[in-house]
Amino acid sequence: MKAYKYYRTTALALFLSLISVAQPLMAQSNDSVVVDTMQQVANQPIPEKRPRPMAFIMGRISSKTILQNMPQYKAMQNSMKALRAQYEAEAKKSEEDFQRKFEEFMQGQKEFPKTILEKRQNELQHMLEANADFRIKVQSLLAEAEKSLMEDVMSEMSDAVTIAAQERGISIVFDMDGGSVPYMVRGLAVDLTSEVILLLGTEEEEQE
Repeated sequence: MKAYKYYRTTALALFLSLISVAQPLMAQSNDSVVVDTMQQVANQPIPEKRPRPMAFIMGRISSKTILQNMPQYKAMQNSMKALRAQYEAEAKKSEEDFQRKFEEFMQGQKEFPKTILEKRQNELQHMLEANADFRIKVQSLLAEAEKSLMEDVMSEMSDAVTIAAQERGISIVFDMDGGSVPYMVRGLAVDLTSEVILLLGTEEEEQE
């Protein structure tokens, strides 16, 4: 009975001593695992933060409808109407002068001396050519005036389209009435020019 108690006491002491020795080793092992884990996390590449792609919204307009409701366009049409009326009045006056001189020539041609007759014929020919040239010139002047006024109107419409698109976060606006170039709203549309150049293996030239 005494021997049993002795062996039991000895075994318990040995067990306790093993535990006291193993605890530091286990703590050291756990610390090592934590350090290794932290080093692995630190060595992992940090993922590149790419900008979140913005929503690409397209818009559309009817330029004809807009023009029909623009006070500026109506004012331009009134200006062109007044200008055409002025040119038409001047052309009509010249044609009436020619008609009057032609009638005078026809009535007196039998009585005019040859020198006066030739002079009147030359005057009529010159008037006829001048009237024709004036008609041609008028058409060119009217076209230039209309183009200039229309450019101003279209510029105002373009500014208004840009403002409306920016307020709605729209990047590109197409004209449903066949506009050749869509409205590109700067700041809302991503410029991929440089990226495409890099993908093609070329270098972008510096603009002077």
